[in-house]
Amino acid sequence: MIQTAILGGGPAGAYCAYCLAKKDVYPVIFDHSHPREKACGGLVSPLTQELFPFINRLPVEHSVRNRIFFISPSGKQICCRLKKGKLVGFSRSEFDQYLVNMAIDKGAKLINEKVIAIERKNNLWKVKTRKQSYMIKMLVGADGVNSLARKKIMGPLDKRDKGLCFGYFVKGIENKEITMKLLPQGEGYIWVVPRVQQTSVGIGCADISDFHGRRMELDTFIAQHYPNVEKISRYAALIPNVKNVKTFNRPLAGDNWILIGDAAGHVNSLWGEGILYAILDGELAAQAIVENKSRLFDILWKKAYGRSLFASIKLRRWLRKKYILEFFCYCLKYWSIIELAPFHSWANQRMKRVVEGYRKQFNLPQFCE
Repeated sequence: MIQTAILGGGPAGAYCAYCLAKKDVYPVIFDHSHPREKACGGLVSPLTQELFPFINRLPVEHSVRNRIFFISPSGKQICCRLKKGKLVGFSRSEFDQYLVNMAIDKGAKLINEKVIAIERKNNLWKVKTRKQSYMIKMLVGADGVNSLARKKIMGPLDKRDKGLCFGYFVKGIENKEITMKLLPQGEGYIWVVPRVQQTSVGIGCADISDFHGRRMELDTFIAQHYPNVEKISRYAALIPNVKNVKTFNRPLAGDNWILIGDAAGHVNSLWGEGILYAILDGELAAQAIVENKSRLFDILWKKAYGRSLFASIKLRRWLRKKYILEFFCYCLKYWSIIELAPFHSWANQRMKRVVEGYRKQFNLPQFCE
């Protein structure tokens, strides 16, 4: 009998396992695929680093930048320098592996098997892999946007609440700056994120129906701006991109289950940031399990950053207008990213205060070491 099982060894699942092990609860992680490169830029925001200082001490190669170049829908280029903090670019394969190792070093166990079925058995869960079956008391679903755990518990994330990422890992522009090109109608953006060994060049969009059109748009961008890069490999994946606040009306925790990270749909709809919410979810879910109150997770995540997520969904409707995107880029000439949008700054500060508050309440300073 397994007391606590976590499906998925990405940042959400691995950090949840680490936090549980720190509290003498030793979970089992089921994951057959990590570590792997994920279809994303791999950027870690200043707020994420501030809330989780251990990230800046990871012995993992990473790039560091303190400015971003934005390209407006009309093609105007703006350099935006951060006045506070920095942006760090990791290889997700190495970043995720280190988080898994952190958990294992504290006593968590990794079962390198693919979960193929989940079944309720009275008050327990029966998790089946290709090799055998396991009985589990507490189930944490951290198995991504197409979560098997979510599908079994409440049904899959609606197709309308998914977005698409497509891109390439390339070589030859690792000394370039981070660049974001905003797409017309606010349907996403193209990113260029240099890392140490390679660069991620990709496109993320809210509409998953026009894959070939987006691919052509990215290929055209690369040909125009970086014609001599060497394409090493390409990637494509679905990501959460919740477009209706009502999606979060359904609980993400029950008496013996919790959904976290991408499985919970916790990705910022405006910027596509997911690592911050994944690691936060891991910490919050761990605390709810330690308190033996799994439903507490729903209260904690909504209090910590629910308003920020909900607001990003509503603001996205406005940013679909081209003239607003152009004005956004115009403003970047005069303000840093942190100070650009008063709401964004306020939301970040509020999130920080709430997180610090519950850490003090539950005596959790060690969780962010």
